[in-house]
Amino acid sequence: MTREQLAAEFPLGPDSLPQPGVPAGRVEPFATGVSRVYPGAVRDAWLYVPAQYNPAQPACVLIVQDGADHLKPERRWHIPTVLDNLIHRGEIPVTIGIFLNPGEVPSAVPGAAPRENRSFEYDSPGDRYARFLLEEILPAAGRLHALRTDGASRCLMGGSSGAYCAFNAAWERPREFQRVISIVGSYTALRGGHQLAPLVRVCEPKPLRVFLQSGANDLRVFAGDWWTANLEMCAALEYAGYEVQHVWAEHAGHDEFHGSMVFPDALRWAWRDYPRAPVAGASSRQTLLRLLAPGEGWQRLAGGHGAATALAADDHGAVVFADPAQNALWHIPAGGAPARLAAEVPGVTALAAGGGELWFAQAEPRRVSRIDASGRRRVERTGLLATGLERSTDGRVYAAEPVTGRLWLRAVAGEWRPVACGLAAPQGVRLSADQGLLLVSDAAGGAAQACTVQPDGTLVDAAPYFPLHGQATGAIATARTGWSVHATVRGLEVAMRNGVIAGIISPPEGEGVVGVALAGIAGDELIVSTGRHVYRRRIRPEADLWG
Repeated sequence: MTREQLAAEFPLGPDSLPQPGVPAGRVEPFATGVSRVYPGAVRDAWLYVPAQYNPAQPACVLIVQDGADHLKPERRWHIPTVLDNLIHRGEIPVTIGIFLNPGEVPSAVPGAAPRENRSFEYDSPGDRYARFLLEEILPAAGRLHALRTDGASRCLMGGSSGAYCAFNAAWERPREFQRVISIVGSYTALRGGHQLAPLVRVCEPKPLRVFLQSGANDLRVFAGDWWTANLEMCAALEYAGYEVQHVWAEHAGHDEFHGSMVFPDALRWAWRDYPRAPVAGASSRQTLLRLLAPGEGWQRLAGGHGAATALAADDHGAVVFADPAQNALWHIPAGGAPARLAAEVPGVTALAAGGGELWFAQAEPRRVSRIDASGRRRVERTGLLATGLERSTDGRVYAAEPVTGRLWLRAVAGEWRPVACGLAAPQGVRLSADQGLLLVSDAAGGAAQACTVQPDGTLVDAAPYFPLHGQATGAIATARTGWSVHATVRGLEVAMRNGVIAGIISPPEGEGVVGVALAGIAGDELIVSTGRHVYRRRIRPEADLWG
């Protein structure tokens, strides 16, 4: 279709045009300086300040990617006018707009072109762009105007790669950004955007409200099909119970026509019933929510400890963790509170419990020791820097040593020897409940291994059985019913018995997880350590994880 035909099919409504009696806000340049998050990058930016803005009452925020393109008077967006009209009628809250261009890194060579940062900034997975907004842009804008700082009062908007950028920033930092308007979003394989919809399906739902627009004439290029990618993203959001709205059109393409027509409605929907915050997973069909106890989140366990790192569960559902701040080990009985178990135990890097024994590895001095049922300590191996320990029910011990690339086996009789596990940097180890498999995480990333345990404790038939979505942090827990939990930088990845990741549980308080255990008398407590604290979350261990 020609531009004239598209303009006729997708006409702008009165919300996009100046209206009598509506006071106009002002648009002013906004100096962002040289970026630190994107070293060397500079950009143009503008602020829209509505006529109703009162410095004594902090305003909501709309951040628009590709700012200059959305401000050009010859384009159809007319965003300042739309904001004027909707704010005047009270259909959206008083909102300051931040219009950001993508960055450029100037060349030091005279006459050479600058490095265009748009795809790098907009299409890259991860939290870098969210950090850029939180650490640089919002503080700078906040020094000029009073802005609300809660996620429910911020909306991110963009088109194409800018739409993926907006959604990804909210996805990575859902406490800080909770409303998204996505126009012809690039959820495709430009730099990994095609991997986001599958993550939406398995990750614990986040409190986001997302508006999606696309059409059947959207892009089809080497990186993918934009139309089907938007359909898949919408289906993933609906499956996971997000607050999602979508508008599709047969003749809509990778342009501004349909998107600009529906933009006022998108704003109204994004801000409806403000200041109520979006709700996470209210209608989710995720497998994960069958595992988690309904209505219960993470609870921080009380105690006098100063930090919390290595973690292990024993045969009775109790948990032991290391407190490096006090060079101590702490014990948490099933359903109880922490109590000091041992003092003068510095530098603990790994723990394993079972059979009335507690095994622990230390970084300095490099050694592995155990405390027996009578409380007596004994050094079992020196010169070994283990980051993972596991004790079998018959008394064998496995120790992972990533700095040497070795996995060690200590036989019941006491001799130590290296065993093969298929990884160059084994980091964490845990036996399956039936003792038939040893699960091994990889310090170099990628999948975790499953190794078949021989009668003598040696390992055969190692395979990259668990395709993790994030870099492993080393901690693994195994359930009595056969599934397992793998701590990664993305969260707690729950794997079914067949190795497939069925869900990813969000860590407490957004912290990284360094230790994980399944505890409680019925194995119904998920316990994690974050380096600072220990948390408990109730689960239903018998839940069916397929679906």
